[in-house]
Amino acid sequence: MCAVLILSIASFQKATITSVTEISSDCKQYIIELNEGTFTGEAGQHTALQTDNGVKPYSVLAVDDTRIGLMIRAYGTDGVADYMNARSVGDVVQVNPKLTGSLTLRRTDRPAVFIGTGTGITPIIGLLQAYIADDGPQAVFMFGEKTRDQLLYKSLLEQYALTRSVETRFSLSREEWHGHTGYIQEQLPEVINTVGQDADYYVCGVPAAVVATKDRLDELGVPSSCVHTEGWEDAHVS
Repeated sequence: MCAVLILSIASFQKATITSVTEISSDCKQYIIELNEGTFTGEAGQHTALQTDNGVKPYSVLAVDDTRIGLMIRAYGTDGVADYMNARSVGDVVQVNPKLTGSLTLRRTDRPAVFIGTGTGITPIIGLLQAYIADDGPQAVFMFGEKTRDQLLYKSLLEQYALTRSVETRFSLSREEWHGHTGYIQEQLPEVINTVGQDADYYVCGVPAAVVATKDRLDELGVPSSCVHTEGWEDAHVS
């Protein structure tokens, strides 16, 4: 997802695309490696890409010293995303090595619920992976989309459900299928009955969905201190 971002040209460094994987008909995963220097930051935060078509922030799937993973959806009307959609392995791009943002993993000694819609799944997967790596005791991953072909990383998440203490919940709002239907926040009462009100709840995605999820969590008695978002969604919706 994106946030308001103001950066100078000096903030960007050259990086090489080392891998491109098609995730769906309109989404690709990119592994980008800095030509010099290292990334600073952590899972859940965002970088920014600078192109001839403009500058845009993107949350990272994963980050290590010199590499980040990005998942970008090309809309055909977004200059930066469409620029990236035309890139290949070996191409050089301009990226900000300093990750920023307030959506970060808070603690791993209690249950956590990770809630994403649309491309908001990107930082949420990064947070889940960090939680698993630190041996978090119990995780629920909730992902809402419109149709089945937009359920990004479904097979990866199902592998987590088989090998880790991760429960996965998918929901479609515009297509009937064998799984849950409706908006993902409609499943929160069942989840809270399982993990409790004092778990950590990480939410990212379409601003209206984030705000609706926060409101539902509040109605269900989850303290605001346990709900973690990027922080800009309320202003965008109001």
